[in-house]
Amino acid sequence: MLASFTLLCSNLCIFCVLLLNRFPEVAKLVDVCWLEIRGVINTIVLSPNTQYAAYVVFKMIDAWGFQNRPVELSVGVEGGQSSTKIVCLDPNVEEEGRQHNRAVGLQRPSVRSDGWLEIEMGEFFSSGIENEEVQMNLLEIKAGNWKSGLFLEGIEIRPK
Repeated sequence: MLASFTLLCSNLCIFCVLLLNRFPEVAKLVDVCWLEIRGVINTIVLSPNTQYAAYVVFKMIDAWGFQNRPVELSVGVEGGQSSTKIVCLDPNVEEEGRQHNRAVGLQRPSVRSDGWLEIEMGEFFSSGIENEEVQMNLLEIKAGNWKSGLFLEGIEIRPK
């Protein structure tokens, strides 16, 4: 797991203590209209010849600005293949027939056994032959609406 304090987050993130968390601090998103979270891991620390998936792990506490807003997730190996997908971080199911709902049919996060939410960012292959960097991104920079209340634990990388 890449802890939130090792990730590049939007300008208005603060770090706070959130009980029952595996890290001493998590990042809390405070009033941003440009959401950008970036993480990097070197494949040298991963098992060779293994397919991995990256998951963003977070909570929404008194959150606003995420309802029916698409967010772009991407994962890619430096100089190699990358994948991008559009998801909705709001865990609540969209209302049927709601006008201007940009997130209808988009993947939503699932609740983990520890109570945090997670959503898969994408997959990558660690060949073990080269010393490569995997870049993982979460972006919402198009809507321009204000967002708050996202608590970021980190990005978890697991074998598929």
